[in-house]
Amino acid sequence: MNAQDNAGTTVANAITSNGGLIQNNADTLTLSGSNTYTGTTTVNAGTLSVNGSIVSSSLTTVNAGGTLGGNGIVGNTTINGGTLSPGNSIGTLTVAGNLVLTAASTYMVEVSPTASDFTHVTGSATLGGATVAAQFAPGAYVAKRYTILTADGGVSGTFSGPVNTNLPTNFKSSLAHDGNNAYLDLTLDFVLPSGLNRNQQAVATTLTNFFNSTGETPLAFGALSPQGLTQVSGELGTGTQQATFNAMNLFMGVMTDPFMAGRGGDGASFIPTAYADDTTALGYAANGKTRSASERDAYAAIYRKAPPLAPTFGQRWSVWAAGFGGSQTTDGNSVVGSNTATSSVYGGVVGADYRVSPDTMFGFAMAGGGTQFRVDNGFGTGRSDLFQVGVDARHRIGNAYFSGALAYGWQNVTTDRIVMANGIERLRANFNANAFSGRLEGGYRIATPLAGITPYAAGQFTSYDLPAYAEQGGGGNLFALTDAIFTLRGRAAWAHNFGTNPSISATFQSLPGASFVVNGAAQPANVALVTAAAEMSWANGFAVAGTFEGEFANTVESYAGKAVLRYSW
Repeated sequence: MNAQDNAGTTVANAITSNGGLIQNNADTLTLSGSNTYTGTTTVNAGTLSVNGSIVSSSLTTVNAGGTLGGNGIVGNTTINGGTLSPGNSIGTLTVAGNLVLTAASTYMVEVSPTASDFTHVTGSATLGGATVAAQFAPGAYVAKRYTILTADGGVSGTFSGPVNTNLPTNFKSSLAHDGNNAYLDLTLDFVLPSGLNRNQQAVATTLTNFFNSTGETPLAFGALSPQGLTQVSGELGTGTQQATFNAMNLFMGVMTDPFMAGRGGDGASFIPTAYADDTTALGYAANGKTRSASERDAYAAIYRKAPPLAPTFGQRWSVWAAGFGGSQTTDGNSVVGSNTATSSVYGGVVGADYRVSPDTMFGFAMAGGGTQFRVDNGFGTGRSDLFQVGVDARHRIGNAYFSGALAYGWQNVTTDRIVMANGIERLRANFNANAFSGRLEGGYRIATPLAGITPYAAGQFTSYDLPAYAEQGGGGNLFALTDAIFTLRGRAAWAHNFGTNPSISATFQSLPGASFVVNGAAQPANVALVTAAAEMSWANGFAVAGTFEGEFANTVESYAGKAVLRYSW
């Protein structure tokens, strides 16, 4: 039978004869019946699609220019420079006998997210170096290994290639063989000529390991660009860390500041006089006398060897209120892959101090406020409501002082970012976080004719508990005034930070077990600290103070301030 006149047609009835079949036309002939002809089958052009059976044919030969396909059964087959393309779209062709392909032949397979074209050979298969041409269909997932041919009687030789069409981005294909099978394997490879930064590589490695261990992955993850890897990394989660550290640091600073609104004194009663230098601030006992009378009494006491009058210890309780705020910008690092992060903190504090003795004081404070933070380049923003509570203690021995404090912070954090993977998706999260902080400080005051200088050393820690969450982030100068004291103070220090790399462990919810660590903008190990403060204390027990604080390093600029109102009685 010459199939030239039957091109582009479907033959459903069985062909029964002793003759054979020759396909010469460039169109498609589909055989869907159970044919019983015993002659040879030759495809010289076009496509012969066997959806029924031609297993009775003594030999099927596909020459250059011809294609054999379909989901049916054929007998012994030789692909002599032509193309073997099993299936109609994705499907299986059975060779009931032996299969031989020559080097000039092509083995064409279509690949979907879940399956591929497949040839089952009941006898042996000689692959002969034929070229595999893989055509990838669109879909949501892609698998690691596709079995494209199995021969019950064994496989000899190998395929060459593959030559790919529509291979998904970041994937590479290869061929593998064993005694009975030929495979098309995919590997996920994010290595680009320009390279990946550390955060991008962490995400890429995790996705690759997940693909290798589970055998499949969503194409949306596999096709991520370097920018996409950065977006899905969730670096925004590190932003809340720095905001929290700053908030705890400011709160601890308010609680433990020894020079804030009268805290640095000894609790002596402040009795108003007509002259500022009759006050306890200058070392004279206030007695309500004139300047000349006070001087006569002082000189007379020297000759009588009488002890000098001393301030009385009277102020035991004091309450105070303060406001604080600040912002910090930390530069990102291109090698790490972190982006510049900015955070701001604001809050109000109320507290009470109890002076056990002129040299010992205990305090308690509560604060409420909030934080805001963002990661530059559009990688997200966040905010939190903040509550803090703490206790502190201070003790003076001569010119030396020691202080300590413990604090707890609670935050309700909200993060918001946009990810452009598999379309544009807005991701939000809301979670509660906890922080604990402690501080020890000691200093020694050295008096000079112009100012008091207090060298000090301090150690502070902050522990931040970021829960698992899902997205659906010195010294001073005194100026005596009538019934009041105005004080200017300054502080300069060097701080060394331990654990300067903020990081979080992230997991893709749709890829169980696919976890990685992403790094945020790193804090410098060494920072210069400067403080400037002004305080006004009145004889009636009220005091106000304002403080500016700054932190400076090569990658960080941080500015903060606080204002305090205090009343002692």
